[in-house]
Amino acid sequence: ILIPPIIFNSGYHINKRLFFRHIKPILLYSTAGTFINIIVMAVLLNALVKADLTGEFKPHFSELLVFGSLIASTDPVAILAVFQKKRVDPQLFYLVFGESVLND
Repeated sequence: ILIPPIIFNSGYHINKRLFFRHIKPILLYSTAGTFINIIVMAVLLNALVKADLTGEFKPHFSELLVFGSLIASTDPVAILAVFQKKRVDPQLFYLVFGESVLND
């Protein structure tokens, strides 16, 4: 319920020229980067399961993929707040901001 107004507000106040100038890496981060993050997280957790470090908890690989997708889509609001406060390079800010908006 709250996500559409937040995305609308962010899109309304964004520097559209900078956003669209970096649309290719933003799309790459929001799709391929998220997919790679999901796979890596699931494989690492599966290694823990195979090494018998999870006790009696033995999730299937599909469950680990679901968990990886939950972890991969965390919102970088805190990072963006620090970026604004520290006045980082606008290109870096818009790469992280654009990836966040497209992932939501």
